[in-house]
Amino acid sequence: MFKKTLIFVFFIASCLGLGAVFLYTKTSADSRNKVRLIPNPDESLSAGDKKTPTFSSVFQKDPQINILLIGTDTSLERRNNGQYGYNTDATILVSIDTTTKNVLLTSVPRDLWVNNNKINALFVTYGWDGLKRAYEDITGLQIEGYITADFDAFQWFVNQMGGIDVNIKTSFTDISFPNQHDSDIMQVSFEQGTETMTGERALTYARSRKGNNGEGSDLMRAKRQHLILQGIINSFENPGNIFWPMDITSFYETMTKHMETNLTLSDSVYLWDFYTFRKDYNVQSFVLDDAFLYHPGVYPDSPYTAWVFIPRDPDYSDIHDAVKNKLSGIELLVADEPEVQTEQTATE
Repeated sequence: MFKKTLIFVFFIASCLGLGAVFLYTKTSADSRNKVRLIPNPDESLSAGDKKTPTFSSVFQKDPQINILLIGTDTSLERRNNGQYGYNTDATILVSIDTTTKNVLLTSVPRDLWVNNNKINALFVTYGWDGLKRAYEDITGLQIEGYITADFDAFQWFVNQMGGIDVNIKTSFTDISFPNQHDSDIMQVSFEQGTETMTGERALTYARSRKGNNGEGSDLMRAKRQHLILQGIINSFENPGNIFWPMDITSFYETMTKHMETNLTLSDSVYLWDFYTFRKDYNVQSFVLDDAFLYHPGVYPDSPYTAWVFIPRDPDYSDIHDAVKNKLSGIELLVADEPEVQTEQTATE
């Protein structure tokens, strides 16, 4: 599970990975040397190594790494049709504790009410700093990095891989999926089992939130997004994948033409250099649900005029404890697995 999730984070999020002491070949105009990268600057090279690259990453200062992956509901076609704003309807915080060897993927429902806004409106309203502060308040973690991808970037990436094989856990039909090419709706269906998905098909699977058979909620959509992450790594060595074998520099330059990030090439080198130790890590998924959030109703039953979720603990201390425990490796006993309620009135 760790390998599947981490490689997605690396490739779709501009070179995030776990491992150490990884050899790769970097070709430039004046060099064709093999370079040994070491994640900790105080480590020494073996006698046979002739060149040590120098790089500095913000992630070297702390044993815990936190990077937010952000999916925006916009595309070139939508912008050409007059879309001026957008929402960040898919956000996954990737937290890596290099001391306890735990990785946590945290998803927050897009309708969580934060700072007088739904959390999915903060990025376009207040920029990265506003969304960063909200996620830090919610999780209790310090977040350094982010990567954003819109519909076009996501589809482009999947198609460059030659498609991905996704293990669909539950069959469902969504009769009101928004047609991304116009303002109408259409019906989409998915059958349990493995499906090879194009970029457009994978985007539909990741976005649908009105499906039947228990799939009609943001919680289930977030879980399906994790299945897509697994599908990406399962398909990464397919013959049609243009990114393999890997050259970090060229990959970073290509990906940053399609995605926005505050990660530098040095950050990417440092993070990719963890990859060799990937099997030493344990990965957990954490989607905020009714154990932590509640729906207060809409106006006039509540002061909110939209469908929102409110934290049960106003200072998020219960969420902080859950995140801390998961990253430290403490398992909490849960009697049932609650699910976030299904929105009844809002549209995609």
